[in-house]
Amino acid sequence: MSFFGGSSDLELFLSRSQVLSVSSVPVCLGAMVFFITEEGWHFSLLLCCVLPLIAAYLGVRGKREIRAGLAAAGLALAVATLPLSFVLASLEGA
Repeated sequence: MSFFGGSSDLELFLSRSQVLSVSSVPVCLGAMVFFITEEGWHFSLLLCCVLPLIAAYLGVRGKREIRAGLAAAGLALAVATLPLSFVLASLEGA
């Protein structure tokens, strides 16, 4: 079964999804520490601590089981974590 016209494209997509979802964990944890110390945002504690770990799990599990939908869900969750924390922080400040 080919994905995007070739068999190596699926492996490339799964690898990139895994790397991006796992690399979002230290970025979000660092942002969480900054947000709490500088701005006092408390919603970022919940979002930046829990969601990147779930995204990393989905990315690793999607690559291991060769499931593109699971890897894409992990990637989408990893990408959406910081903007979602900014939105909740703006709601908290209002």
